[in-house]
Amino acid sequence: MATEEDIPLNERGENGDSQAAKGGKKVLGASQAGIVELSQLITNPGLKRAESSDILNLTLHQCARDGNGENMRRLLQSLTGNVKKKVNARDDETLSALHYASRYNHHHIVKLLVQYGADANQEDEEGAAPLHFAARYKRMRLHTQEVPLVNISGEGEDLGPVIPESTIDNSVILFLVHVGANINARDKYGCTPLHFAAMRGNEVATKELLSCPGINVEAVDKTQMTSLHLAASHDEEEICRMLIESGANLRCSDEDEATPLHYACAEGSIGITQMLFEAGEKQDGWVTVSQMVTDQDNQQNSPLHYAVENRSYEVAKICIDRGADVNTSRSNYTTPLHLAATAGDCKIVELLLDHNARIDALDINQSTPLHKAAAYNHADVVEFLLERGAKIDKFDKDNFSPLLLAACNGHAETIKTLLDKGANLYAVDKNDKTAVYWASEEDKLKALQVLLEHPDCKDLLDMSDRYDNTPLHIAAQKGYINCVNALLDAGADIEFKNEEEKSAIHLAAEAGKTNVVREFVNRNKMVINDEDEDSNTALHLASLAGHNKVVEALLQAGADVEARNCTLWTPLDCAAAKGWEKTVRVLLEADAPVDPMDKTKTTPLHLSSSRGHAGVVEILLKWHASVVQRDSEGRNCLDLAIDNGNKDVALCIVGSVKWKDALRNETLDVSTGNRDTPMRKLIRKMPDVAEKVFHRCSQANSHNPDSAAYEITFYYEFLDDMYAQWREQDGTDALSSSGDSIFDEDNKLTDNAKPYSADSTVLKQNHPLMIMVKNEQEDLLVHPLVSSLLMHKWRSFARWVYYFNLLIYCTFLTFLTGYICSTNAPFEYDPLAAANGSTFCEVVENAQSVNQSTFAKIAKYFIIVLAGLKILSELFQIYNAKWQYFSWENLIEWVTYISALLLVIDFETCQSRTGIRQPWQWQLAAVAIFLAWIDLVLFIRKFPRFGIYVVMFTDICYTFMQFFPVFFLFIVAFALAFFVLLKNQNEFRSVLWSMLKTSVMMIGEMEYTGVFQENSMFYSELTIILFIFFMIFMNIIIMNLLVGLAVDDIKAVQEKAVLKRLAMQVELALDVESIVPQFLRRKFVRKSLNVKPNDNSNNRMKHFFQKSMFMSSSTDLNKALNPELDEMEVLQENQEKMLKNINSMRIRMKNMETSNAQLSNMLSALLKHHDVQFTDEDIVVEDATSST
Repeated sequence: MATEEDIPLNERGENGDSQAAKGGKKVLGASQAGIVELSQLITNPGLKRAESSDILNLTLHQCARDGNGENMRRLLQSLTGNVKKKVNARDDETLSALHYASRYNHHHIVKLLVQYGADANQEDEEGAAPLHFAARYKRMRLHTQEVPLVNISGEGEDLGPVIPESTIDNSVILFLVHVGANINARDKYGCTPLHFAAMRGNEVATKELLSCPGINVEAVDKTQMTSLHLAASHDEEEICRMLIESGANLRCSDEDEATPLHYACAEGSIGITQMLFEAGEKQDGWVTVSQMVTDQDNQQNSPLHYAVENRSYEVAKICIDRGADVNTSRSNYTTPLHLAATAGDCKIVELLLDHNARIDALDINQSTPLHKAAAYNHADVVEFLLERGAKIDKFDKDNFSPLLLAACNGHAETIKTLLDKGANLYAVDKNDKTAVYWASEEDKLKALQVLLEHPDCKDLLDMSDRYDNTPLHIAAQKGYINCVNALLDAGADIEFKNEEEKSAIHLAAEAGKTNVVREFVNRNKMVINDEDEDSNTALHLASLAGHNKVVEALLQAGADVEARNCTLWTPLDCAAAKGWEKTVRVLLEADAPVDPMDKTKTTPLHLSSSRGHAGVVEILLKWHASVVQRDSEGRNCLDLAIDNGNKDVALCIVGSVKWKDALRNETLDVSTGNRDTPMRKLIRKMPDVAEKVFHRCSQANSHNPDSAAYEITFYYEFLDDMYAQWREQDGTDALSSSGDSIFDEDNKLTDNAKPYSADSTVLKQNHPLMIMVKNEQEDLLVHPLVSSLLMHKWRSFARWVYYFNLLIYCTFLTFLTGYICSTNAPFEYDPLAAANGSTFCEVVENAQSVNQSTFAKIAKYFIIVLAGLKILSELFQIYNAKWQYFSWENLIEWVTYISALLLVIDFETCQSRTGIRQPWQWQLAAVAIFLAWIDLVLFIRKFPRFGIYVVMFTDICYTFMQFFPVFFLFIVAFALAFFVLLKNQNEFRSVLWSMLKTSVMMIGEMEYTGVFQENSMFYSELTIILFIFFMIFMNIIIMNLLVGLAVDDIKAVQEKAVLKRLAMQVELALDVESIVPQFLRRKFVRKSLNVKPNDNSNNRMKHFFQKSMFMSSSTDLNKALNPELDEMEVLQENQEKMLKNINSMRIRMKNMETSNAQLSNMLSALLKHHDVQFTDEDIVVEDATSST
């Protein structure tokens, strides 16, 4: 036998109280001796280090949880510093050691912790104190004594262990209360320890708590529930007895206004219910009992409602015996009889009816108990209610009779019972749906079969609802093949039509129910081509919905693939309009016409193009659909794709073999009234697609790009189309062939080719090149196709016309400048006479001998001739351009030429000899020479190399003109102020002179000494202040503002320098082209042009000039035709690929869902066929929307 020293430390120290109970005083004394011995060992220097480490590694929480009093004492004795803080420390669960000791009912640990300063009211994170833990958890009492109880007869009978009376020496609860724990402490939910004891059925804790002074029996939590509520709701009968004996309020109510009796009845607790009534009877007799039995919660539920709903017959009987009203109703007017019928408890139904319950009582939905019983398939309750006199054909608010409810829910047994009892088979709901209709709509085959077995049911087969749909319609629409077969076998009319003139096969085809469609066709092939009110056949409706399987079934059964509806659409039109690719393939493989036209001359290709179905467009093009077909507005498929913003469709069309035919179309732009073509639309709306067209119009041969034989053919048919005639021919829908026949075999214009407009301004403004400029399509303007066309125009005629005009103008400017420079001014002879001009010839005759220079005499005639020619040229431009001619540039030219003519013409005889001009002519000379040189600036603006700087200047001028009104107001303000203060000075003698002087002062010509020092000032202080403001506002702020605006304009021009340069090239070429006579212009129009960028056999200067205007090298040209994607384009391309992959995955997932649905239906059919019962309630499926 082991001695005490042999007992391990953890065994000897744990549960000291338990050792004392089992071993008596001797064991207890040994235990105490062992504690002293161990306490000595822990301080003994000879104690092994490992043993000491094991003890000291324990925590207060572990010892408190395990009840190890000896280790707890040693740990507490070893604490130093702030012992109280360490004793009350919390672990990761925010619990202190006292919480654990209270939870596990270790009284000696609790006592020890309190002695060392543990807080009896310390709370965890939920506000629970140790007293809550002591009351919450049930425990085995370790200090019980097995004392046999003696029954009334005096015979000894062991009735179980007797719990000794609780004292502070053996009860954790009493001890905690004794040391100051708040007996009514609340956690964050408002629960007191008594709530927890009642909830957990802790009878001992309840008894101890109730024995404490100050206990609040009526304490409520946050839901206003008392301990009696919780005890009743948890069916704790003994605790309810103790609470009632302690004076608990029997009729206390929670936040839902429910009393303990409500909870007892809801739990079906007979004992607690009886106990509550007996307690109430002891208080005030029948008065309290009647109040208790009639108490209602916030939904107006009485205790009887809960008892009946819980199907507790005994509790319901007790309530009724105590005076409960069997006809009391909830807030929705539901009576106990409704609940009993819903629960299907025939015994309770009988009990209620025996106590005079209203058998046809109506709830808020006007439903009777018979409705409830029929809805939940309680056939026995239905039969019993009918036997007790319930009305069999009562209707609820939706006009449902019990028979309709049973049919709707598929309760065959209840239906049979109702029919046997004489229910009205012809009853209909508010939508005129019969019982047969409801059974068919909900796929309740057994219920439908029971109904169809009734002899009067044949009249219901073709009874329709409010929309004239029969049971066969709805069963076919939902694909319930078994119900369809049952209805057809019973004689349902397969050709019956609803208010939209649709038969059952129409609805089945529209809903994609292939099996139902096949069944209809097998039974009656005449229905296959039935039409609805819009002349749609079943094939039309299936094609519109994209049900390719149904389409295949109908076609195999002989459906007319060329049938047309009221809009003359064929099934192919329907499928193409909705974008159903598989359906389109099925129809085309069945020899459906590819290009049928409806009332608006719209074809399937038009429909799919306008609605953005690129896949369908690709299929139709492979089946040789016509791209030249026009609708009633003259638009072809490419026009419709562009007008509706369908880029994918446009790319598909221009990438097909018929791309040229698609581009050869002409419509009228409603906004401008000008000609419009697909190419122009692409430039405006889809430049990316237009670039693809440009690539296709630029075809290189198979040679290496660095080879001398490398050649590129550029096709200008769609880019330079002023002579193309692509209008729709009268009486036909086909493409006019003149667009291609205007060119001969040498790619030159034929003699009968004419421009589409006689207005050269329209030809210029509506040219595709000018449209690129207006829409700032820089990527298109730098394309080799555009560059080559501009080069062709430049080399053919533009450069000759431009340089000839420049030569003429420079000649005119040279002679005008020389003439003015070689002619003396009239004021050189007599300034006073020259000023008034009244004695001009007299002054000249009195002067010294003056003769006009030879150069001036010659220049005069050159000026007259050249100015006259330029005026004739301007008149010719007016004739061609009409109202578009008038602009500031042309106004400057007119003033220049007219001033020059008036300058050189001799108006008096003396002028022809001397050449001296009259004063007014000499002033015109200043105007003419100034505008002439300004006009030269505007002239060279069209030359790309210098024009960019002129553009900068004109933009800055435009910005200044916009700012000038504000700028002018500042000038006026300061000028008038200076005029008032400095009127005595010559510079400010008038308002105009003051404004002029103020303007000059702005540019830095202050003349401070002359104005403010040398001349006298009468109001010097105010003048100086005004001058300071002038410097700040005008010289600093306004001038810097003007500089900033100019810098912004220059920066904007530089950012678009390439675009501006290309725009000027286009404008130069088109301007020259517009003034060239038609007979000359047509000689240079080409359908295509071959270019050899590596051919150096021609003139080197010419080749150099060509490369500088076109492309720097063949390598650059090849890169332009096969461009590498930049970073943004790569991202965009990857994004498009990703979107395609996502769409593909979406389609595959949809197909998988369809396959899964088919498999599920097949498995359901197999299980049903083999009578296998399967429920999936226990299958756990993770919510995909839950956060991870």
